[in-house]
Formats: sequence, C-alpha cells, structure tokens
Amino acid sequence: MTSFLDRVSREVLLLDGSMGALLQGRGLPAGYAPDLWNLENPAAIEAVHREYVDAGSDAILTNTFGASRLRLAEYGAEARLVEINRAAVEIARRAAGTQAYVAGDIGPLGTTLAPFGELPFDDAVAIFAEQARALARAGADLIVIETMFDLLEVRAALIGARDAAPNLPLVASMTFTTDGLTDTGTDPETAAAALETLADVIAVNCSTGPDAMTAVVEKMARTTRKPIGVQPNAGLPVQREGKTIFPLSAAEVAAFGPRFIDAGATLVGGCCGTTPEYIRLLKTTIKGRPAVPRSVPAGVKITSRMKTVWIGPGFPFLKIGEKINPTGKKAFAEAIREGRMDMIVAEARKQYEHGAHALDVNVGVPMTPEAENMGRAVTAVQNVVDLPLVIDSSSVDALEAGLKVYPGRALVNSVNAEEEKLERVLPLVKRYGASVLALVSGDEIPEKAADRLKNAEKIMRRALDLGISPDQIVFDVLALPVSAMQEGSRETLETIRLISRELGAATSAGVSNVSFGLPNRPLIHNTFLALAIGAGLDAGIVNPYDEGMHRAVEGASLFSGRDPGCRRFIEIHQAKAEERKKPAAEAGTPKSTRDRIFEAVVEGERESIQDLVRQGLAEGLDPFAVFLDVMTPAIRHLGELFGARKKFIPHLIAAAETMRKGVEILSPLMESAGAMEKKGTIVMATVKGDVHDIGKNICCLMLRNYGFGVVDLGKNVPCEAILDAAAKHRADVIGLSALMTTTMMQMKIVRDAVREKGLPCKIMIGGAVTTKEFAREIGVDGHGKDVGDVTAVAERLVEELRGMAKR
Repeated sequence: MTSFLDRVSREVLLLDGSMGALLQGRGLPAGYAPDLWNLENPAAIEAVHREYVDAGSDAILTNTFGASRLRLAEYGAEARLVEINRAAVEIARRAAGTQAYVAGDIGPLGTTLAPFGELPFDDAVAIFAEQARALARAGADLIVIETMFDLLEVRAALIGARDAAPNLPLVASMTFTTDGLTDTGTDPETAAAALETLADVIAVNCSTGPDAMTAVVEKMARTTRKPIGVQPNAGLPVQREGKTIFPLSAAEVAAFGPRFIDAGATLVGGCCGTTPEYIRLLKTTIKGRPAVPRSVPAGVKITSRMKTVWIGPGFPFLKIGEKINPTGKKAFAEAIREGRMDMIVAEARKQYEHGAHALDVNVGVPMTPEAENMGRAVTAVQNVVDLPLVIDSSSVDALEAGLKVYPGRALVNSVNAEEEKLERVLPLVKRYGASVLALVSGDEIPEKAADRLKNAEKIMRRALDLGISPDQIVFDVLALPVSAMQEGSRETLETIRLISRELGAATSAGVSNVSFGLPNRPLIHNTFLALAIGAGLDAGIVNPYDEGMHRAVEGASLFSGRDPGCRRFIEIHQAKAEERKKPAAEAGTPKSTRDRIFEAVVEGERESIQDLVRQGLAEGLDPFAVFLDVMTPAIRHLGELFGARKKFIPHLIAAAETMRKGVEILSPLMESAGAMEKKGTIVMATVKGDVHDIGKNICCLMLRNYGFGVVDLGKNVPCEAILDAAAKHRADVIGLSALMTTTMMQMKIVRDAVREKGLPCKIMIGGAVTTKEFAREIGVDGHGKDVGDVTAVAERLVEELRGMAKR
C-alpha cells in the first residue's frame, strides 16, 4: 500500500486501457459477460493484460468490472463470485509479474440505492465488501472502484471495500458527462470533497473524451490534496457500418497526457476505445514525470450531492439554518410524532430562500423513532434543497441513520470531550467520511477559554488517532448565555482566538444561545455575532429569517478578511436596491392549490402531495383535470429541467414517486367516472448482455405516471423474451435500453426480429451510449436522449401508430 500511494503522490503512474473491445477481438460474443471468461478463457484475458504491461502500464485492472454478487446473478453465476474474482487476480498477477501492480476492479451494481431506489445502503455495502474481500484475499495490490455516477453508491462501495480490505489503497473514480456533471448532478469539486475522506485516490473515467476530462481534473485538483486519476474514452462513440467506433486515434488521445499532468493528475490510463498503443505513447511522454505542485486551500469542507461549502479563515462566514428543530415548537414536534415531514420540508425551503448556506436537521422528539425519522427527514430535505446538511442528534443511531441516506459529506452535530461521546461518535465520523462539530465541553461546561482549549486538544488527539484529519473538525466554542454567565460569554471570544492560533482549526457557535433570558434578543446575539466574526469565528448556527443577523455578517465580514474588495457586500446591496424598484404587485400572490400540486410534483414533495390532492378535490377540482392538466404538465416540465441539467436523476425519481402517490388518490375517482384512459402499452427492457437498468427503471416510472401501461421485463433480456411480451401484451411500443457499447447491437437484433415477425409496434431506444444517428442507422422509430425525453418520444410514436391504423 505504501509503495503505490507514495509513488502516485510523487510521480506519474500509468494504468491500462479498454478491456472489453480487445476481448471481443479475441472472440468474446456480444452481450456475453466478460467476467465469466476468467474461468472459461483465461488465456485471452492474460494476453490482453500482457499487452498493457508490455506497453508500459504500472497497474492493470482485473477483469472483474461486473463480478459482484448482484451482477453475476444476471448470468446465474453469483455462487462463483469468489472463484471468478480469484481467477481474475491470478491471471493479472501472471501477466504483471514484478512490473505492475494488480488493481482489483469493481464497477457499479446496476441498480439504485435507497432512499431513491430499493437497495438498502447496508446491503450495498455488504455486496461491495464481498467482492473487495475476494479480490484482496486473492492478492490484489489495490482496489479501483470505477464508472460511478452516484455519490451514495460510491460511498457505499468505499465503506464496503475499506471494511473488507483495510490495508489496500482505494481509488474512487466517477464518471461525468460533457457538461462536467454526473447524471445525479454532482460537480467535480463536490465529488472530490465528498470522497477525499474515504478514498486514497480520486479519479474520473469513461463517458467523455480527453478534452472534457481535462477540466474535470483541474477542478478536482483545486479541491483536494489526494492524488488524481484520469481515464478518458477515445472520444464519444459513433456508429459506422453497424459497428461502434471511438473516433480518436491512440496518438490523438495520448496528446492530452501532458495536459492531464499539468492539470494535476498522477494516475493516467484509458477507458472505452483506448488500446495498448495509447499506453505505449504515454510511456514515452509522461510516465515517471514528477507530480505538478498543487495549491489547495486549507479549510473544512461539507457537501450535499450537488454543492460544496468551505469553513475556515478567508472563506465566507457559513450560516447554518437552525429552524429544523422541534425544541419549543409544539406543532413541529407533533408533525414529527405523526411521522409527517411537511413542516420540515417547508422550513428547509424557507431557510434556503432566506439565505442559509447549510441546514441543521434535528428531529429529536421524546417517545418517537428518532433514527427512522432522521433518515426520512434527511431524504425529504435533500429532495427540495441542494444545501449541505448538519445531522444533529444526541443519538448515535439517529446520526448513522442520517448518514446512510446522505450522499454528500455531512457535518455531524456533535461530539464533545466526554469519553462515551468520543468512543461512539468519532468512529462513526471516520466510517462515513463525515466532518464533525466538536463541542469544547466535557463532563462539565468550562467557563475559561484555556479549559475549553484543553478539551479541544483532547478531541483533536483522539480524532487524529482514528485517522480523522484536522480539516474534518469544526470546534463549537460554546456561546454561553450572557445573562447567566457574563464572564464565560466573554471567554467565548477568547476561545475562538485560542483555537485558531493553537490548533489552526475552524470554529462555530450556536449564536442565539448568548441572548437567552434577556429582552431584545436579536440585538444581543447579533452584536455578539459581529464581535465573534471579528475574533475569527468561521460559522454559526443562526436564524436565517433574522435580517439583523445577515447585516451583522455582511458588516463584520468586511473587517475580517471574508469579503475581499467588499465585492459580496456591494453585490448584496445592489440586488436589494433592484428588488425595491420592482412594483409591489410583483411580490406575488398566494399560490392556488393547483399551483401547489404542480410544484409538489416538480420538487418531489412526497410527504405533502396526498393532502394537497385531497384539498384540491375538496375545493371542487376535477380529478381528471388534476391528473391531465396539473400533474402531467409537471412531469413534462421536470423533463425539460432535466434536459437543461437543472434537475437530475434523484429529482426525477422523487417526482415520479410523488406523482404516483397523488394518482393513488385520483385513480378510483377517475375510474368510476370512466375518465381513466391508458395512453398506450409499452414493453421496456435492457437488452441481452447489459445489466444496467437505473435509467430504464426511471423511464418506466415516468411513463406510468404519464398514463402509459408499462411492462417492465428488467435487464439482460433476450430478444425472444421481448418479442413474446410484445405479442402477449399487444404492445404499441418496445423500449430498449443499453449502457454498454458492447451491447448496443442487440437493439438492431430486436429491431430485425420485430420486422421479421411482422409485429405492429414501434421501437424506441435510449441509454448513455446511444444517439439519434445510431437509432437512424439501425432503423428504429425513436430515440430518447435521456429520461426527461422519454414521455414525449413515446407519445409521438403512439400517435403515429394510431394515425397509421386510421388510414
């Protein structure tokens, strides 16, 4: 482990390139699982590995991309998991000899994790751990987790791999589209910030060519000090004469090698379409070059799935919204007791609109299942806002429940210097790669700053012993009530200075605590806030609805190095001046129930939709009109937002589930009125040899909600099964999905068979590797560029089919 990590931190190492295309050249049938060849044709696998080692690869990936229990089950081979992974490592070791490291390769599971899918987080961790354990025991030198687009899944993979192989280096590689985002909306900076506490190397691979990948590497390298890896495709795939071709030559891809190094990468290889010749060219230009020095700011990072915020000197003061907390709020506590998340969602949205940078989530109500409620609350909040979350509980079980459904790097609230807390909370922070809010109290709350510093030092030592880095820790300096502890309250300001000077650590405080028990509380705690920012306070748990708080932060930031050139202050007040110029009428009118139903579907507010639908019906709205004129346009609008990359896969899943719950109320009423008309029947399948069905599953949800009857055949579906289902269900449309270039031509096989049998149905295709040009070349009727496009394509095809029938 030390050897690989030392080298990749100091010099450029080369990975290998594509495996699948080279195996197909040696006879691997299209759609056949390459992993099975580790047992059935090991000589072919070894030959490919040797080509890459001879070309100059410093590390080669085992042929185990799909060798997890879940994916092997698609071929009935799950019982041979250990045998397959062991054979793969042994084959790679024979080829590598002493010239290259053997990297155990782990790919995605091909399904969606809860809360947006059905696979529980713990089950995913266990599945990844099982494969990692097999690879480690067979003698792999490191583990590479690759081609991931969902932060939650890659976090599960890293946790599982670390459980199974605690001494092996872990490489986590995400895949980004040409706009620099994953399909779940994660940018490169957020991926790096979220994964650096779990992975030893952070990388990008697949989906794009080298040009788009260079910018991703640059952004990652500015965010983390961890080594960066890059594995581009040889351009975007095109179809020529019935074959999938990657258009860039080895020389054209290799020409980007020096640019990758200058951008910050030290681990360079290739993905789809790259060859040993590409590696051979890289060997002559970049192999062994020293790592380019990188400048990464010091500070604590917390993230959501889509956004990163920094905490520390020089960064904007972080305003953590305090309002998702039932303490002293009878109605709020009652909603949580009833299992309702609507008030939590409302407070999340309102705090976002009032300028909070992150949100504290606390659901602690006595005699309630806090762990279950925390998981639901964290899920509900991340559906409607993209702000990072602070998971707040005195219950370790509740903290862990929140962390299991949270894709980003949360701030855990909190630990203190008590032994029990240290022993229970810090291991949780380490396991999930979170940041932590550390209260500088122990068995007692110290009044003197020097005693608080001692507690901070104790917490820091224990954290470092566990492998938690200083840039994962924010110290809560204890904002004591000035009414009861005037001297202690003053000592808080000195605590900020001491922790900053002695530990170089970030600080935070629960600002409103200082004014407890006094009149005119905002005046008191906002005055304290300005003084604290002047003393170096980096973050605070605050009331975002308090304009005085915002003004205090704006003013104090001018004098504390947090607003260079006063730019932020000027921008804020220019925007306010423009807002005041607007006519009063633009302030808006109360939203109708129709508007609120529309918004609930678009925003995925599953908790409130059924009550809103009932309210609309009580107001006299027609059930069919709610479905056709409100919910259906909402789904269409969401598809447009997805196409514009303003909404992403988790939003689509949440919206589809929201609409489903709303339709549960409407369906009996529409059926009794005879207004429930199915738009058409669609048979959906991921083609033979392909076990990726996340996109296809979301398409099925969208189509059902849109009024289509959907027959979902699953993944790895043979042509014959698709034809049988189309005939049995008298399908109007067959929808085919593929994510792998090696399985795309299965779509043409289905299309030819449909024509041969004379089935009267249209065919549409989709998937990351498909294009309109490919659809045209193989002669199908429609192409959905993404899941937001599928309903419009299906509707058009059904209308065409019915128009033909009338003629």
